[in-house]
Amino acid sequence: LTITLFLSNILYFLHANGIQGDFIFYSVLVSKAAQYSFTTFASCMLVILAGLGGTLVLLSVYGKALPALPISIFLGVSFYFLTRALIEPYLIHIIFEKSFYV
Repeated sequence: LTITLFLSNILYFLHANGIQGDFIFYSVLVSKAAQYSFTTFASCMLVILAGLGGTLVLLSVYGKALPALPISIFLGVSFYFLTRALIEPYLIHIIFEKSFYV
């Protein structure tokens, strides 16, 4: 319930500030990541939110409108492939081989 309330507040804030059409692209990427694994889903979702935050920071620095899509989508697609190719096999190896090197 808390996560749903938090996400609805974020969506309301973004909709009030005019960032609504880009959510189609974000949701397609996150849903494709969710079809593969939870790790990929979580990394894509967090990176898209970080990219959106970076876009808002750049907006405050430059003081003019910037497109919200490029930074988040670039980071999301990059981390999607990075997670599928490197992080997911590494986590599977650690979980099933139980080889912790601490």
